[in-house]
This record gives sequence, C-alpha cells and structure tokens, in this order.
Amino acid sequence: FSPAPRQLPRELGPITLGVFSQMLGEGIALSSLALYLTRLGATPVTVGLAISCFSVAQMTCAPLLVGLSNRLGRPPVLRICLAGAAASSLLIAFSGSAAGVIAGRTLAGVFAACVPVAQAGVTDVLPKDLTALGLSRVSAAAQLGVVVGPAASALLQEGFAAAGLHPDKCLPAVFVMNAVFSVGVLITMALFDQQTPHKSAASQEGEGPSSDGSVALNEKGTETGTLRLAQPILRTITVVVGWTAILSNSIYGLFAPRFLGFAQPQLSATYSAAAALMVATQMVFPRLVARIGEHRACTLGILSVGTGIGGLSLVRIQPFHSLLYLLNRAGAAVADTATAALVARSSKGREARSR
Repeated sequence: FSPAPRQLPRELGPITLGVFSQMLGEGIALSSLALYLTRLGATPVTVGLAISCFSVAQMTCAPLLVGLSNRLGRPPVLRICLAGAAASSLLIAFSGSAAGVIAGRTLAGVFAACVPVAQAGVTDVLPKDLTALGLSRVSAAAQLGVVVGPAASALLQEGFAAAGLHPDKCLPAVFVMNAVFSVGVLITMALFDQQTPHKSAASQEGEGPSSDGSVALNEKGTETGTLRLAQPILRTITVVVGWTAILSNSIYGLFAPRFLGFAQPQLSATYSAAAALMVATQMVFPRLVARIGEHRACTLGILSVGTGIGGLSLVRIQPFHSLLYLLNRAGAAVADTATAALVARSSKGREARSR
C-alpha cells in the first residue's frame, strides 16, 4: 500500500514569500554593489570591508533573531527582518558614498535572518516526512530571489536610464524600488497572519524526534556519542558552506572582472545562471534525499563545493571555468539544505532545532 502524497500547508506560502523578498535584495546587492562601490572611488579593501561588515553582522545577529522568534513567533520576526532589509535598501539608496553603502550593508546583515527563521518555521509546522521538502522550498525561494535580483536590477536600471534618470542614480533608484517591494510583502504577510491560525505539526507529533533515526537514545535515555557530535559537525559544515557562498558571490564580483574581464552584464548572467541551477537543484532535492539520505546528500554537496571552488580558482579557460562555478553553487545548494534537514533530525524540541 502506498499512501497518497501529502501537500505542504498554506502557511508555507508567506514564509517563502518573505524569504524571496529578502533574497531579491541580496541578489541586487551581490551583483551590483562591488562595481558600484568602485565607481564611488572605493578601494578593494573598502569593498572587502562592506562584504565583511554584512557577514559579521549576520553571524552575530541571526542567532539572536532566531532566538527571538522562539518567543515572539516566526511570522513577526520575519516581518522585522523585512523591515530591516527595507531600511538598509533606503540607506544605500540615499547615502551616495562608500561609507553609507557600508552602513547599509551592515544594517542588512543585522536583519539577514529570514532564511534561518523560515527554516525553523518549516520544522515547526511540518511533520518529519515533509521536512526535507519544506526546507527545499525555502531554499528554492531564496535562490529564486538571487536569480531575479540581478535581472530585475539590470532591467530597472535600463528603464530608469531610458526615462532620463542620471546613470549614477539608476542603481540607487533600484534599491528604493526593492524597499517598496519589501514593505509590500511585509504588509501581505501581516494580513495573512491575521487570517490564519498557526499550528505546529511538529508539536502535534511530539517535540522529540521519533524512531526514524532523528535522535538515537540508549536504554538509559542518554544521547549517543553520535548525537553529541552532530551539532558541532553540522555547525562546521554550515560555516564552511557559508564562507564558500561569500567567495562565490561577493569576492567573485572582484575576481571575475579582474582576471576574466567580466563586465556587469556577464557577472549578472553568471550569478543568475548559478542561482537558477540552485533553484532546479532544490526541486530535485527531496528525491535525492529519498534515494540516498540526508547524510550522503550532504557529503555529495560538500565534495561538489570543494571541487568546484578549488577548480574555478585555478582554471580560467571557458567553458570549464563556468562549469566549475556552477558545480560549486549546485553543491552548495545540496549541502546547505541537507545540513538544515540534519539539524532538524538531530535536535530535540522546537528551541533546540532553531538554535
């Protein structure tokens, strides 16, 4: 007997919409700000500082925001993140200086927690047999934002230029439009939240992971050695994959123009192609997990990331360089989502999963 396929609940819609909105802004920033800062007279050190400020702020504040979502709920914190993203876009748009852009990126990093909060929300509302599918949808929404961001930025800048706006004002105008979109999504999420009662499928099924292997207990009820090691290992994987994402996006925005001669159109096309591949990867991720399991999927992703990022730094001949870049990003998509699924399986209870 084969049970009928289960549908994802409608509560997942606003979660993925919020993730898409924030990552749309990140797609615009990652594809445009390196060259924009250079036009403002910034040195490579200043560009690196802008990247580092975002990453440090995100690393510091994301755990705090996820912890806050344990008390306030996931939807309110998602809206806080979107409000912060909108404020950071406006700060970048109206600053007109490298220092203002750095301040805006730092503010963006402070509130860049939509993805981890959304992942925690998915594990709250979905039963364990749908967790991998739900997490893959969150990751797909994030990567779709990165796909649409560069393309939307390019089209809007062309439109603003055709309307007679000064070229130096076109990108700031794009950030203003992104802020308006974020506020619109924020309002939509608030209205949906008022109309929808939230319930936790995870709590309905029991807080602790079940006999499917998510948490192994010995006869005395103590955690096994494997479980005690799971969280440090998964955190290390997350740090490594996150660092490769920075190298593959922000740092690559400096590498490709200098060593490959990429201009903004080629750079945006590369980012969009990689993000489109990551979206496609997330669509097949649940089937991959069903076939080989989260552990092997995570291993496959890490090996692909290492091969891709190591190879593209050494090989500059096309199309091999671009293929290695795409391998790296597809591997990151698999490793990141598999890690999130393993965190959910190796954690006992709602707060442990979100941490």
